[in-house]
Amino acid sequence: MATFLFIWLPLINELILDETLKNMKREASITDKPGAQIKIFEIESTQILKLASVVQEPLDLLLAKNKHKLSVIDRRVYWYILAKMGELQTANRDEPLPIPAENLIFSIPVRDLYLTKPDALFSDEDSAVKRKSKQRGILTNKLTYSNFEAIAQQLIEKSIITVDHMDIIDPTKRKVGAIAIFPRVFYENGHLEVHVDRLIVPAMCTLGKGYAKFRRESAMSLGRDYSQILYVRLCRFLDLHLWRVKVVDLKEILEATSYERYSNFKQKVLTPCIEEINQRTDIHVECKEVRVGRAVDTLHFSIYLKQDKTNQQNQKQLRQEIDTDLRESILTLNLPLRQANVQAILSKRYTFSVVQQKAILAEETKLDKFIELDYKIVNGLLKIKTTPTRYIASILFPIKTGDSPLKLTFE
Repeated sequence: MATFLFIWLPLINELILDETLKNMKREASITDKPGAQIKIFEIESTQILKLASVVQEPLDLLLAKNKHKLSVIDRRVYWYILAKMGELQTANRDEPLPIPAENLIFSIPVRDLYLTKPDALFSDEDSAVKRKSKQRGILTNKLTYSNFEAIAQQLIEKSIITVDHMDIIDPTKRKVGAIAIFPRVFYENGHLEVHVDRLIVPAMCTLGKGYAKFRRESAMSLGRDYSQILYVRLCRFLDLHLWRVKVVDLKEILEATSYERYSNFKQKVLTPCIEEINQRTDIHVECKEVRVGRAVDTLHFSIYLKQDKTNQQNQKQLRQEIDTDLRESILTLNLPLRQANVQAILSKRYTFSVVQQKAILAEETKLDKFIELDYKIVNGLLKIKTTPTRYIASILFPIKTGDSPLKLTFE
């Protein structure tokens, strides 16, 4: 395995790191590690780099133009290498990115490129899907040296991207041309030896311009190229839980422009992708069609982590139960009894002024609204950033310009 040395910054001539860098927490998120390149200035072998469970793909590469359609295996190789380079990635825009003196070399066990989900995740009714999953993902003895020779050749050919838009490679943006991310690929004894061009390494390590973050195992388990592309794009919008995209743009993104009719695109590409992503990955996605006239123009994807989706469903069920309790039990009590209960609650949990307490007890609409809000706060259905008193007061006693409302004073 060839060794390589990162070009050292000229202003740093000692190997003593600042105390603040020494004490930095090495968390899973690379964005909190601005000194990654400086710390790992000399690496004897990429084998010492840990294989991260999360892949962070820089937008420069995610959006790069590629004339060749990548295969499922091509992307798995690319994601494996990005996961290996996690320790070298940084979101610090101010830190100069060194270029390795030589190309980086990664030895990838072939078995890691054929990951599948455990059989336990498939029910008996999913036997057809399970069978297809094995056909796409299981490493079999049919994969001979000639197969891997073809894979190696395709990796080199398909890794060629244009660099005219990438200011990391060309800050002046005066160069136009192409670069092969993987200039050499070899197979031997169950391992792919993949060389990464040293000039592309800074682009693979720079996250400052944005990046897509997703779980490696989930991405590697996908057996359709369309699903692979869609999964990564959806993960970009996971924090927002929503991605709006034009149908024509989505076809471009998924490299599925050959499906001119939306009905064919939906049947052959979109629906199978969503089903596979929901079944195999860590996210749950739903798609809503928006029409202009009779044609489907835009798609709205709702995206959640499966754990968050479960929590959302639990919250919905809790909300329904609380609404039922309020309607059928609490709010059906006679007025004097409701007032007595509220008065006890006001004195125990809230700091309304005397004037405000009287107003709540005197006006039935305010009384019932207070009961509803208090009940939802107590049951955790309302998440508030201020105190319960201030939150409820802002609803029961809203301040309107030009009016003289009750003063929101708190004892």
